[in-house]
Amino acid sequence: MDYIKQLNEFYSTLDFRPVSSNAIAIYSYLLHIASKLNWSYEFKVANTTLMGKCNLNTSALQRARNELITNNYIRYKKRK
Repeated sequence: MDYIKQLNEFYSTLDFRPVSSNAIAIYSYLLHIASKLNWSYEFKVANTTLMGKCNLNTSALQRARNELITNNYIRYKKRK
């Protein structure tokens, strides 16, 4: 996977599948983590980490994450 290619594709897709600035912040941070993990197919990120890095409260995080899921930008599995 190529970081710049992935980011460019995401921003190009926003023209026809727009999401909020909070969702963009989450996606960008998740992309950063994926890159650090050598593009692992699945990885875990605590909600508190996303909330802190993206300056979001719980409800804003959930709304933004749901936007990304609904628009097929990410897949999400809730931890048990």
